[in-house]
Amino acid sequence: MRARLIDRITNLEPGKHIEAVKHLSSAERYLDDHFPRFPIMPGVLMLETMYQAAYWLVRRSEDFAHSAVVLKEARNVKFSGFVKPDQDLIVTADIKKQDGDRTTLMARGTVDGEVVVSARLIVEAFQLAERYPLRAGVENYMHRTVRQQFARVEAGAAEDPPLAGLSMRWMWIDRITEFVRGERCVVLKNISLTEEPLSDYLPGFPVLPNSLIVEGLAWTGGILVNEQRGFQERVVLVKVNKAVFHRPALPGDQLRYSAVIEGVQSEGAFLRCTSHVGDELQAEVDLFLAHLGDRFEEVEGDLVDPADTLILLRVLGLYDVGRTPEGEPIDVPQKLLEGERRAQTASP
Repeated sequence: MRARLIDRITNLEPGKHIEAVKHLSSAERYLDDHFPRFPIMPGVLMLETMYQAAYWLVRRSEDFAHSAVVLKEARNVKFSGFVKPDQDLIVTADIKKQDGDRTTLMARGTVDGEVVVSARLIVEAFQLAERYPLRAGVENYMHRTVRQQFARVEAGAAEDPPLAGLSMRWMWIDRITEFVRGERCVVLKNISLTEEPLSDYLPGFPVLPNSLIVEGLAWTGGILVNEQRGFQERVVLVKVNKAVFHRPALPGDQLRYSAVIEGVQSEGAFLRCTSHVGDELQAEVDLFLAHLGDRFEEVEGDLVDPADTLILLRVLGLYDVGRTPEGEPIDVPQKLLEGERRAQTASP
Protein backbone atom coordinates (compact mmCIF):
# COMPACT_ATOMS: atom_id res chain seq x y z
CA MET A 1 0.00 0.00 0.00
CA ARG A 2 1.25 3.44 -0.90
CA ALA A 3 0.45 6.06 1.72
CA ARG A 4 -1.03 8.56 -0.70
CA LEU A 5 -4.60 7.65 -1.63
CA ILE A 6 -5.63 10.84 -3.41
CA ASP A 7 -4.73 10.71 -7.11
CA ARG A 8 -5.77 14.24 -7.97
CA ILE A 9 -7.75 17.19 -6.66
CA THR A 10 -10.54 18.23 -9.03
CA ASN A 11 -11.94 21.18 -7.07
CA LEU A 12 -10.75 23.10 -4.03
CA GLU A 13 -12.25 26.21 -2.43
CA PRO A 14 -10.05 27.20 0.53
CA GLY A 15 -12.02 27.39 3.74
CA LYS A 16 -15.00 25.63 2.19
CA HIS A 17 -14.86 22.56 0.00
CA ILE A 18 -12.69 19.98 -1.75
CA GLU A 19 -13.37 17.25 -4.30
CA ALA A 20 -10.78 14.61 -5.16
CA VAL A 21 -10.44 11.28 -6.96
CA LYS A 22 -8.99 7.91 -5.98
CA HIS A 23 -8.79 5.35 -8.79
CA LEU A 24 -8.67 1.81 -7.42
CA SER A 25 -6.10 0.01 -9.51
CA SER A 26 -6.40 -3.75 -9.82
CA ALA A 27 -2.62 -3.88 -9.21
CA GLU A 28 -2.87 -2.67 -5.60
CA ARG A 29 -1.36 -5.44 -3.50
CA TYR A 30 -3.83 -5.43 -0.61
CA LEU A 31 -6.60 -6.54 -2.98
CA ASP A 32 -4.96 -9.98 -3.01
CA ASP A 33 -6.00 -10.38 0.61
CA HIS A 34 -9.10 -8.18 0.83
CA PHE A 35 -10.71 -10.36 -0.28
CA PRO A 36 -9.18 -13.15 -2.41
CA ARG A 37 -12.56 -14.05 -3.94
CA PHE A 38 -14.12 -10.59 -3.83
CA PRO A 39 -11.46 -7.87 -4.12
CA ILE A 40 -12.70 -4.53 -2.79
CA MET A 41 -11.14 -1.47 -1.23
CA PRO A 42 -11.01 -1.91 2.57
CA GLY A 43 -13.45 0.33 4.41
CA VAL A 44 -10.67 1.79 6.53
CA LEU A 45 -8.91 2.95 3.35
CA MET A 46 -12.14 4.58 2.18
CA LEU A 47 -12.09 6.44 5.50
CA GLU A 48 -8.42 7.28 4.99
CA THR A 49 -9.18 8.67 1.53
CA MET A 50 -11.82 11.00 2.98
CA TYR A 51 -9.39 12.10 5.68
CA GLN A 52 -6.70 12.82 3.10
CA ALA A 53 -9.11 15.02 1.16
CA ALA A 54 -9.95 16.85 4.40
CA TYR A 55 -6.23 17.07 5.17
CA TRP A 56 -5.46 18.88 1.91
CA LEU A 57 -8.43 21.20 2.33
CA VAL A 58 -7.26 22.21 5.80
CA ARG A 59 -3.65 22.51 4.65
CA ARG A 60 -4.56 24.79 1.76
CA SER A 61 -7.07 26.78 3.79
CA GLU A 62 -4.43 27.73 6.36
CA ASP A 63 -1.70 28.12 3.73
CA PHE A 64 0.34 25.29 5.24
CA ALA A 65 0.82 27.17 8.51
CA HIS A 66 1.17 24.09 10.75
CA SER A 67 3.75 21.34 10.40
CA ALA A 68 1.30 18.56 11.37
CA VAL A 69 -2.36 17.94 10.52
CA VAL A 70 -3.89 14.75 11.90
CA LEU A 71 -7.24 13.01 12.14
CA LYS A 72 -8.50 13.67 15.67
CA GLU A 73 -11.99 12.13 15.51
CA ALA A 74 -14.14 10.15 13.09
CA ARG A 75 -17.82 9.85 13.96
CA ASN A 76 -20.85 8.25 12.36
CA VAL A 77 -18.76 6.52 9.70
CA LYS A 78 -21.12 4.63 7.40
CA PHE A 79 -20.12 2.17 4.68
CA SER A 80 -23.00 1.74 2.26
CA GLY A 81 -21.31 0.31 -0.82
CA PHE A 82 -18.13 -1.08 -2.35
CA VAL A 83 -15.22 0.27 -4.37
CA LYS A 84 -14.11 -2.39 -6.85
CA PRO A 85 -10.99 -2.57 -9.01
CA ASP A 86 -10.95 -0.06 -11.88
CA GLN A 87 -13.62 2.13 -10.24
CA ASP A 88 -13.16 5.75 -9.18
CA LEU A 89 -13.93 6.81 -5.63
CA ILE A 90 -14.94 10.48 -5.68
CA VAL A 91 -14.49 12.03 -2.23
CA THR A 92 -15.69 15.39 -1.00
CA ALA A 93 -15.19 17.25 2.27
CA ASP A 94 -16.92 20.41 3.44
CA ILE A 95 -15.82 22.53 6.39
CA LYS A 96 -18.64 22.97 8.90
CA LYS A 97 -16.88 24.49 11.91
CA GLN A 98 -13.53 25.92 12.93
CA ASP A 99 -12.63 25.86 16.61
CA GLY A 100 -9.05 26.98 17.22
CA ASP A 101 -6.76 24.42 15.62
CA ARG A 102 -9.58 21.91 15.10
CA THR A 103 -11.70 21.77 11.96
CA THR A 104 -14.96 19.83 11.68
CA LEU A 105 -15.86 18.53 8.23
CA MET A 106 -18.55 16.44 6.63
CA ALA A 107 -17.06 13.99 4.15
CA ARG A 108 -18.41 11.42 1.77
CA GLY A 109 -17.35 9.16 -1.06
CA THR A 110 -19.30 8.13 -4.13
CA VAL A 111 -18.89 5.59 -6.94
CA ASP A 112 -20.85 6.23 -10.13
CA GLY A 113 -22.93 8.81 -8.28
CA GLU A 114 -23.90 6.48 -5.42
CA VAL A 115 -22.74 7.21 -1.86
CA VAL A 116 -20.56 4.37 -0.56
CA VAL A 117 -19.07 6.01 2.54
CA SER A 118 -19.72 9.07 4.71
CA ALA A 119 -18.42 10.45 8.00
CA ARG A 120 -18.03 13.44 10.27
CA LEU A 121 -14.36 14.20 10.72
CA ILE A 122 -12.44 16.44 13.09
CA VAL A 123 -8.95 17.34 11.92
CA GLU A 124 -6.39 18.91 14.25
CA ALA A 125 -3.43 21.08 13.22
CA PHE A 126 -0.41 21.73 15.43
CA GLN A 127 3.25 22.65 15.40
CA LEU A 128 5.47 19.66 15.98
CA ALA A 129 8.03 21.71 17.90
CA GLU A 130 5.42 22.77 20.46
CA ARG A 131 3.89 19.35 21.10
CA TYR A 132 6.94 17.15 20.58
CA PRO A 133 10.00 19.32 21.29
CA LEU A 134 12.43 16.46 20.68
CA ARG A 135 11.20 16.32 17.08
CA ALA A 136 11.54 20.06 16.45
CA GLY A 137 14.50 19.46 14.17
CA VAL A 138 12.35 17.86 11.45
CA GLU A 139 9.77 20.64 11.30
CA ASN A 140 11.36 22.52 8.40
CA TYR A 141 11.64 19.26 6.48
CA MET A 142 7.93 18.60 7.06
CA HIS A 143 6.93 22.07 5.87
CA ARG A 144 8.84 21.88 2.60
CA THR A 145 7.96 18.29 1.71
CA VAL A 146 4.24 18.78 2.40
CA ARG A 147 4.21 21.64 -0.10
CA GLN A 148 5.90 19.39 -2.66
CA GLN A 149 3.33 16.66 -2.01
CA PHE A 150 0.47 19.10 -2.46
CA ALA A 151 1.87 20.35 -5.77
CA ARG A 152 1.93 16.75 -7.03
CA VAL A 153 -1.55 15.79 -5.91
CA GLU A 154 -2.99 19.09 -7.14
CA ALA A 155 -1.47 18.43 -10.55
CA GLY A 156 -2.61 14.80 -10.56
CA ALA A 157 0.92 13.47 -10.94
CA ALA A 158 0.86 9.70 -11.38
CA GLU A 159 3.55 8.79 -8.85
CA ASP A 160 5.41 10.32 -5.96
CA PRO A 161 9.17 10.59 -6.54
CA PRO A 162 11.43 10.60 -3.49
CA LEU A 163 10.73 14.06 -2.11
CA ALA A 164 14.19 14.69 -0.72
CA GLY A 165 15.95 11.42 -1.41
CA LEU A 166 14.70 10.03 1.92
CA SER A 167 12.95 6.67 2.07
CA MET A 168 12.19 4.32 4.94
CA ARG A 169 11.58 1.28 2.74
CA TRP A 170 15.03 -0.17 3.30
CA MET A 171 15.17 0.60 6.98
CA TRP A 172 15.39 -2.47 9.19
CA ILE A 173 15.56 -0.68 12.54
CA ASP A 174 12.83 1.36 14.22
CA ARG A 175 14.25 3.34 17.15
CA ILE A 176 17.53 3.95 18.93
CA THR A 177 17.14 3.43 22.68
CA GLU A 178 20.75 3.71 23.86
CA PHE A 179 23.82 5.27 22.30
CA VAL A 180 27.29 5.95 23.70
CA ARG A 181 29.69 7.57 21.25
CA GLY A 182 32.43 5.23 20.14
CA GLU A 183 31.17 2.39 22.35
CA ARG A 184 27.72 0.95 21.73
CA CYS A 185 24.35 1.44 20.10
CA VAL A 186 21.10 -0.32 21.02
CA VAL A 187 18.00 -0.20 18.81
CA LEU A 188 14.57 -1.80 18.58
CA LYS A 189 13.10 -3.57 15.58
CA ASN A 190 9.43 -4.53 15.68
CA ILE A 191 8.33 -7.33 13.38
CA SER A 192 4.91 -7.03 11.78
CA LEU A 193 3.02 -9.60 9.76
CA THR A 194 2.33 -6.84 7.23
CA GLU A 195 6.02 -6.47 6.29
CA GLU A 196 6.41 -7.52 2.68
CA PRO A 197 9.39 -9.90 3.14
CA LEU A 198 7.30 -12.10 5.46
CA SER A 199 4.50 -12.68 2.96
CA ASP A 200 6.02 -15.42 0.83
CA TYR A 201 9.31 -16.20 2.55
CA LEU A 202 8.23 -19.36 4.39
CA PRO A 203 4.58 -19.89 3.46
CA GLY A 204 2.63 -20.90 6.53
CA PHE A 205 5.47 -19.97 8.88
CA PRO A 206 6.26 -16.28 8.31
CA VAL A 207 9.61 -15.16 9.69
CA LEU A 208 11.89 -12.18 9.14
CA PRO A 209 14.72 -13.39 6.87
CA ASN A 210 17.91 -13.77 8.87
CA SER A 211 19.81 -11.84 6.22
CA LEU A 212 17.67 -8.80 7.06
CA ILE A 213 18.55 -9.19 10.72
CA VAL A 214 22.19 -8.89 9.65
CA GLU A 215 21.21 -5.78 7.69
CA GLY A 216 19.53 -4.27 10.74
CA LEU A 217 22.62 -4.94 12.83
CA ALA A 218 24.78 -3.41 10.10
CA TRP A 219 22.61 -0.26 10.23
CA THR A 220 22.99 -0.22 14.01
CA GLY A 221 26.75 -0.55 13.81
CA GLY A 222 27.04 1.80 10.86
CA ILE A 223 25.41 4.65 12.75
CA LEU A 224 27.70 3.98 15.72
CA VAL A 225 30.88 3.94 13.61
CA ASN A 226 29.96 6.87 11.40
CA GLU A 227 28.80 9.12 14.26
CA GLN A 228 32.18 8.80 15.92
CA ARG A 229 33.74 10.51 12.88
CA GLY A 230 31.10 13.16 12.43
CA PHE A 231 29.57 11.32 9.45
CA GLN A 232 32.56 12.30 7.35
CA GLU A 233 33.14 8.74 6.13
CA ARG A 234 31.29 6.51 3.69
CA VAL A 235 30.75 3.38 5.77
CA VAL A 236 29.72 0.04 4.25
CA LEU A 237 29.51 -3.57 5.36
CA VAL A 238 32.38 -5.56 3.85
CA LYS A 239 32.59 -8.70 5.97
CA VAL A 240 30.43 -10.89 8.18
CA ASN A 241 32.91 -12.84 10.28
CA LYS A 242 30.21 -14.87 12.02
CA ALA A 243 26.43 -15.03 12.04
CA VAL A 244 24.68 -17.53 14.32
CA PHE A 245 20.89 -17.57 14.67
CA HIS A 246 19.41 -19.27 17.74
CA ARG A 247 15.71 -18.86 16.96
CA PRO A 248 13.52 -17.40 14.21
CA ALA A 249 12.22 -13.84 14.43
CA LEU A 250 8.43 -14.08 14.29
CA PRO A 251 5.59 -11.62 13.74
CA GLY A 252 4.90 -9.81 17.01
CA ASP A 253 8.48 -10.12 18.23
CA GLN A 254 10.41 -7.05 19.26
CA LEU A 255 14.09 -7.50 18.50
CA ARG A 256 16.66 -5.59 20.53
CA TYR A 257 19.79 -5.08 18.49
CA SER A 258 23.08 -4.19 20.17
CA ALA A 259 26.31 -3.22 18.41
CA VAL A 260 29.55 -2.80 20.35
CA ILE A 261 32.81 -1.56 18.83
CA GLU A 262 35.54 -4.10 19.55
CA GLY A 263 38.33 -2.62 17.46
CA VAL A 264 39.01 0.36 15.20
CA GLN A 265 41.49 0.56 12.34
CA SER A 266 42.14 3.21 9.72
CA GLU A 267 40.18 1.07 7.24
CA GLY A 268 37.15 0.58 9.47
CA ALA A 269 35.81 -1.05 12.64
CA PHE A 270 35.07 -4.50 14.07
CA LEU A 271 31.72 -4.85 15.82
CA ARG A 272 30.23 -7.48 18.09
CA CYS A 273 26.48 -7.53 17.54
CA THR A 274 23.61 -9.38 19.17
CA SER A 275 19.87 -9.63 18.73
CA HIS A 276 17.56 -10.47 21.65
CA VAL A 277 13.85 -11.15 22.03
CA GLY A 278 13.24 -10.16 25.62
CA ASP A 279 16.03 -11.90 27.55
CA GLU A 280 16.44 -14.61 24.92
CA LEU A 281 19.45 -14.45 22.63
CA GLN A 282 18.20 -14.56 19.06
CA ALA A 283 21.35 -13.98 17.02
CA GLU A 284 25.09 -13.32 17.32
CA VAL A 285 26.82 -11.52 14.48
CA ASP A 286 30.37 -10.21 14.10
CA LEU A 287 30.84 -7.56 11.42
CA PHE A 288 33.55 -5.46 9.84
CA LEU A 289 32.44 -2.08 8.50
CA ALA A 290 34.86 -0.30 6.19
CA HIS A 291 35.50 3.30 5.28
CA LEU A 292 35.42 3.50 1.49
CA GLY A 293 37.80 6.44 1.41
CA ASP A 294 38.98 7.08 -2.17
CA ARG A 295 39.54 3.43 -3.10
CA PHE A 296 36.56 3.26 -5.46
CA GLU A 297 36.59 5.87 -8.17
CA GLU A 298 33.04 5.05 -9.30
CA VAL A 299 31.67 6.09 -5.88
CA GLU A 300 31.49 9.87 -5.68
CA GLY A 301 30.28 11.99 -2.81
CA ASP A 302 28.14 10.86 0.11
CA LEU A 303 26.20 7.61 -0.08
CA VAL A 304 23.25 9.40 1.56
CA ASP A 305 22.62 13.13 1.32
CA PRO A 306 23.67 14.77 4.64
CA ALA A 307 20.28 16.49 5.03
CA ASP A 308 18.50 13.14 4.63
CA THR A 309 20.91 11.50 7.05
CA LEU A 310 20.05 14.10 9.68
CA ILE A 311 16.31 13.64 9.19
CA LEU A 312 16.71 9.87 9.55
CA LEU A 313 18.80 10.17 12.72
CA ARG A 314 16.21 12.48 14.25
CA VAL A 315 13.41 10.08 13.33
CA LEU A 316 15.33 7.22 14.95
CA GLY A 317 15.87 9.32 18.08
CA LEU A 318 19.67 9.42 18.07
CA TYR A 319 19.83 12.93 19.51
CA ASP A 320 17.20 12.10 22.14
CA VAL A 321 19.31 9.42 23.79
CA GLY A 322 22.84 9.82 22.43
CA ARG A 323 25.58 10.52 24.99
CA THR A 324 29.34 10.87 25.08
CA PRO A 325 31.32 8.40 27.24
CA GLU A 326 31.27 11.12 29.92
CA GLY A 327 27.48 11.25 29.86
CA GLU A 328 27.07 14.54 27.97
CA PRO A 329 24.48 14.84 25.18
CA ILE A 330 25.98 14.45 21.72
CA ASP A 331 25.73 17.33 19.25
CA VAL A 332 24.71 17.24 15.61
CA PRO A 333 27.92 17.34 13.52
CA GLN A 334 28.59 20.41 11.43
CA LYS A 335 28.51 18.48 8.15
CA LEU A 336 24.89 17.40 8.69
CA LEU A 337 23.81 20.87 9.82
CA GLU A 338 25.36 22.39 6.71
CA GLY A 339 23.54 19.84 4.54
CA GLU A 340 20.27 20.73 6.23
CA ARG A 341 20.83 24.45 5.59
CA ARG A 342 21.57 23.78 1.91
CA ALA A 343 18.36 21.74 1.58
CA GLN A 344 16.30 24.51 3.16
CA THR A 345 17.86 27.14 0.90
CA ALA A 346 17.24 25.02 -2.21
CA SER A 347 13.58 24.37 -1.36
CA PRO A 348 10.94 26.33 -3.28
